[in-house]
Amino acid sequence: MDSQTAPRPKDTVSRRRYDRERTARLEAESLLDIKSRALWEANQRLIRQADELEKMVGARTTELHHAMEVAEASNRAKSVFLASMSHEIRTPLNGVLGMAEALTDTALCAEQQEMTNTILESGGLLLSVLSDILDVSKIEAGELTIEQIPFDLVAHFNAAKQLYAMKAVKRNLQFDIKLAPSAGVWIKSDPVRLRQVVGNLVSNALKFTSEGKVCVRVDLERTTKGAFLKTSVRDTGIGIQQDKLRNLFQPFKQADDSITRNFGGSGLGLVISRQICRLMDGDLTVNSTFGEGSEFVASMKVDPAVRSIEPTPQEDDQAFRFMSSRQWRILVAEDNRTNRLVLERQLKDLELDLVLVSNGAEAVELATAQTFDLILMDINMPVLGGMEATARIRQWEKDTARAPSPILALTANAMTYQIAEYLNGGMDGHLSKPIKKSVLLRTLSDSLRSVTERGCIP
Repeated sequence: MDSQTAPRPKDTVSRRRYDRERTARLEAESLLDIKSRALWEANQRLIRQADELEKMVGARTTELHHAMEVAEASNRAKSVFLASMSHEIRTPLNGVLGMAEALTDTALCAEQQEMTNTILESGGLLLSVLSDILDVSKIEAGELTIEQIPFDLVAHFNAAKQLYAMKAVKRNLQFDIKLAPSAGVWIKSDPVRLRQVVGNLVSNALKFTSEGKVCVRVDLERTTKGAFLKTSVRDTGIGIQQDKLRNLFQPFKQADDSITRNFGGSGLGLVISRQICRLMDGDLTVNSTFGEGSEFVASMKVDPAVRSIEPTPQEDDQAFRFMSSRQWRILVAEDNRTNRLVLERQLKDLELDLVLVSNGAEAVELATAQTFDLILMDINMPVLGGMEATARIRQWEKDTARAPSPILALTANAMTYQIAEYLNGGMDGHLSKPIKKSVLLRTLSDSLRSVTERGCIP
């Protein structure tokens, strides 16, 4: 080989290096192309998945919105049903309890008195069940309110003792309420709700105890978190099986299905009582041994209160004296004949000038032509309802610069939002049917006293 044409070793190495680099570059470019393609395809899949997810979220949001609308509609329907049921039951119950109460003011033989008392007791139980159902509705809506009123614990539980001691005697049971020295004070709390809780616990204890005793112990414990009123109700009754305890605080449930058959009850009392205790920063607990008895302990946070210096007269006597102080002129708008008769019987011992009409239009006509000290206005009436009648009377008073007469709603509607509607519509208060005579007198007295003190009644 000619020395001029033979490849030089250095050129051969460079050529091989170049080929290797070119091959590596081509492989890298190919690999990059493959990776880029895979990345693009993955990105496309993500885009498709994002679109599908967005569609799914949109569909679920629509479903959720629809479900919320259905739930709200169901809740509104439940509220309407409860309000309607309350009204339809309270209206005839007002006649039953009102006339039975009026009967007790007449001359009755022992047998008649016993029958009348049975009517009152049975009607009271029906009213209690109705009130429990409405309380559960208020709790679910967050509308159950707790008041803060000063009262004497000793007097409060002495009244409870008198009430339940007679029931215990009828069942041949021992019954006692004992207050610890710490509980002999005045507190600021809600006496109505306290009475409701204690009443539920004591009534249950008496109902489920066939022999032995029911003991109530009351103590006021002071802790770093404040003062707590603790009420223990212990009985020697049937007790509760441990696996049934979880049903005690479930709405409309009893510890055992046989309890409803044997003892009755709606299964709401304990549910409401626990919720009341928790609204008052306390709780309701139970300890029970099947066949030996149970102990329920209700705790409620309370505030100390100053003892009243001078004892006030009994409210009922005070109200009666005030209502007897003059011949008050009262307009009653009530379309139900039975309810008109009940009112007349309840007020028969007072020398009142009662004017009764059967619809709102007649009430407006008389209220704008004559002078009345107070107006009792039914809500649901023919021709013109109570709310419309009140609005027209208030407008007439405004146009003529006349002092407004107190107007009280006389109604079987007892839901919180309904009462608020009446007050916002120009009424000064309400009386919920069925109406007890004592409550009627106190409410009339309070309303008339208020306007009299302001000088609005001549």
